[in-house]
Amino acid sequence: MRPNQWKMAPGALARGLARLLVPPLCVVCRRACEPAREICGECTRELNAGPVLRHDPPDGVAAVVSCAPHDGVARQLLAAYKFRGMIGLAALIAGFMADLAAPGEEGLIVVPVPPSPFRRRLRGFDPVEPLSRGIVSVLPGAELGETLLLRRDRGRQRGRGRAGRVAAPPDIRAVPNMVPPTRPVLLVDDVLTTGSTLAAAAGALGGAGSGPVRAITFTRRL
Repeated sequence: MRPNQWKMAPGALARGLARLLVPPLCVVCRRACEPAREICGECTRELNAGPVLRHDPPDGVAAVVSCAPHDGVARQLLAAYKFRGMIGLAALIAGFMADLAAPGEEGLIVVPVPPSPFRRRLRGFDPVEPLSRGIVSVLPGAELGETLLLRRDRGRQRGRGRAGRVAAPPDIRAVPNMVPPTRPVLLVDDVLTTGSTLAAAAGALGGAGSGPVRAITFTRRL
């Protein structure tokens, strides 16, 4: 055995000991979980056992699917991603969404619903675009269409009641001459509340000549 075979990179021993002494914690329940995992087995089982929601698509959307109700583990996981700056959770959340996305259609364009400019400035990032990229990465033949829609600020949607959201839908418009005609679209958003945002996005795409529009979200408020 060569004398240097057991040498370790600087800091590797300390990191290894730290993992043994302080195991990683689940971002949802703060219980210990396996290394390289963000949520523990119990939270994963709860998320997988929850109902998948596929009813009542918004106007202009042919079909919609949501991974879980906006409650429990799903809600806490999304909150950690959006509001606690844990952007590394995008891959995990996108993985759950991709499992429910239909097999890639020929020419499918995956379009993230654009955030409110106010919310984007406040958070410092767009939470939906990384989810869309994650979905595209596992759907053969799918293409990301992150530049197809623009959103103008009409103030905050979050915090408005259902009636207020429906009465004042977001101003979402297709970028002129950017939507490929007749190609199918999969709209991506993090939460479905009233459906007014998805309806506005679907209307803009349909008005620009897109093919049928479906939608997928991580959670849905019931």
